[in-house]
Amino acid sequence: MIRTKNTKYPFLAGGYKIVVVVTTLVLSAVLYSATNAAASELVEDADPFMGDWQGSWTMAEGTGEGSGPLVAQVIALGKGEYRLNLLNQFDARISPIAVVEGRREDTEVRFAGQIEQEGAKSDVRAIIKDGKLTGSLKGHNNDGKYVSVDFTLEKTVRLSPRLGAKPPEGAIVLFDGSDFEKWQHMSSFAGLIGIAEFVGSYDNAAAYLRSTVWSNKKQQAVLELGSDDGVKVWLNGELVHASNVGRALKKGEDKKEVALKSEWNELMLKVTNGSGGWEACVRLVNNEGELLEGVREMVYPWSSDTGTDRYYKNNDGFLTLWEITGPYRHEGKDFRAIFDVVFEPEKPDAQHVPREIIDLNKRAPDEGVRWKLVDGAMEVVPGAGSIVTKRKFRDFELHLEFRTSFMPESRGQGRSNSGVYLQGRYEVQILDSYGLEGLDNECGGIYKVGAPLVNMCSPPMQWQSYDITFRAPRFDTSGHKVRDARVTVVHNGVKVQENIAVPGPTGSAPDSNVTEPGFIYLQDHGNRVQYRNIWLIESP
Repeated sequence: MIRTKNTKYPFLAGGYKIVVVVTTLVLSAVLYSATNAAASELVEDADPFMGDWQGSWTMAEGTGEGSGPLVAQVIALGKGEYRLNLLNQFDARISPIAVVEGRREDTEVRFAGQIEQEGAKSDVRAIIKDGKLTGSLKGHNNDGKYVSVDFTLEKTVRLSPRLGAKPPEGAIVLFDGSDFEKWQHMSSFAGLIGIAEFVGSYDNAAAYLRSTVWSNKKQQAVLELGSDDGVKVWLNGELVHASNVGRALKKGEDKKEVALKSEWNELMLKVTNGSGGWEACVRLVNNEGELLEGVREMVYPWSSDTGTDRYYKNNDGFLTLWEITGPYRHEGKDFRAIFDVVFEPEKPDAQHVPREIIDLNKRAPDEGVRWKLVDGAMEVVPGAGSIVTKRKFRDFELHLEFRTSFMPESRGQGRSNSGVYLQGRYEVQILDSYGLEGLDNECGGIYKVGAPLVNMCSPPMQWQSYDITFRAPRFDTSGHKVRDARVTVVHNGVKVQENIAVPGPTGSAPDSNVTEPGFIYLQDHGNRVQYRNIWLIESP
């Protein structure tokens, strides 16, 4: 931790002995400091206080002797709120010296808090003013002696040494900033409703979808539902299903038996969204999972005929003609709470609420990439769907650069989420987890398999790099797996995953055929993440 001169200050070090921790987790080149104004321009535009700070601490006169290096991370939390992490060093998995909250006041940010370690309490005060972060830690050590430490830090921009890495001879360039020639839209299935594409991407929100289905007789049916996140279902005005959950969409995850009338049947869904992806799908079949006889979908705008059965048959029972309205939100309530808030579309006496018409059949199966090209980068268009390479690969080394968006009021998985799926199966997470603990579902993590050895996530709006080595699983002549897939990840020049075994595909992976080569898949999770400089070297 912080080294002082022959003095014990538990409020600085988290223990009686104050030492410098030399981590063995940093296995490659560390980020380097840079003063390039262009490198920090977007971060400064987003928030001039957010980011890395570097400087030193000194014992205040009369309280001891000693000095040493000190660094900090300032995290923007939205609405003028900030968090300050005081650290002994960057790029190491060690606990912060102090974590305190702050608030912006005009052109300053003031932090104040108290920490307690080994029974000794200390007050922490800091201010960002005129381009400097200054402050103090004041308290008593275990001997009851009053001590005080002053610190002064300046803003620093630390860039990955791998930014702009040139593809070596023989590499396959997947994206050079000019076009999407090597990519295609990820065609999943016709019934997938990307809600964010129609109502926008919102955290803690609800949307309503309505489909009207004709049945030529009374008959039992099964609704096979998928949703991200919770779903509530009404059939002909009667609530028939409710699942208040947080999850990624999985086809047919919920199944509900229902009775269709011999006429028009109105189906309405309320789908909630905590953060990130926002999707739903509905398949209408019999108990054996087969198509029903005499079922037709209403063609919008409303008509008096019996609709069409062409789409129902062509899409294997998935309903593809919908009306949609939203988003609906309630101040102070998260997605689980708004699940039971009665918004206008579900009120018993509600008039017909105007809705946007969705015809999922208008989207051709081979439609091209619907992301944007922005200044030499590709940018996720929320709700437009994920993209994959046209070519598939087995073993490879992949380089790509990415930039998370600035979403200070979002939290957790809603904070600029995306992902890189190797072979379309094994996800390396992309998330704005700057200054967080560094978990398996945060940047550099492999979901439910391995947290990064150290959290190397840069502030949002700053370009970052991944260099990923992937080895596919191996099988014997009988088809039995003899070795798991293995992944090494170098994030911003530092190794954060080292030859880690990944036993199977990530839960939301679009491809599970682990014996075959697979594509590189970049995820649309409802946030505007950017990618650039993507190239790959196939391994023999």
